[in-house]
Amino acid sequence: MASGSRKYATTRGLKGFSLFELLIVVVILGIAATMVGPAMSRIVRHQRVNRAAKIIVSDMQNAFAVAARQREPVRIQADAASRSYQFVDRKTGTVLRIRAFYGDTSEYRLSSLVFNPTTFDVFPNGISSSAVTIDLANGDYAKRITASTAGFVRLIP
Repeated sequence: MASGSRKYATTRGLKGFSLFELLIVVVILGIAATMVGPAMSRIVRHQRVNRAAKIIVSDMQNAFAVAARQREPVRIQADAASRSYQFVDRKTGTVLRIRAFYGDTSEYRLSSLVFNPTTFDVFPNGISSSAVTIDLANGDYAKRITASTAGFVRLIP
């Protein structure tokens, strides 16, 4: 009977993982996280720029639609320093929409947003005062949006 109880004690002591086994698993997970981290960061930056670009394209198309719907010119004013732009009713000066892509509170966290020219008008007949180029970036990843004077907005890959 003593040998049976000894066998039970040995089997009971082998349940679970040793400290060495747990340490090996933690090291392997650490190495995997180190390898995946930079790639995930790059993917997140690309997704932020792509989402912001889609929103800007949509806003530019919307500006042409608003001008036609209201039968009044709409002015688009951009501010590169604050990485934002706004739609203004040209006649009354009323701000119709403000969109900002700056700071840690923004989900896009763009490092640059540059409109060229910084101010242009969209007329009710679907024509703008000038062709527009919009460059946006987050770190080393950038996109360009163009809008022709005829209202054709295009996202350049």
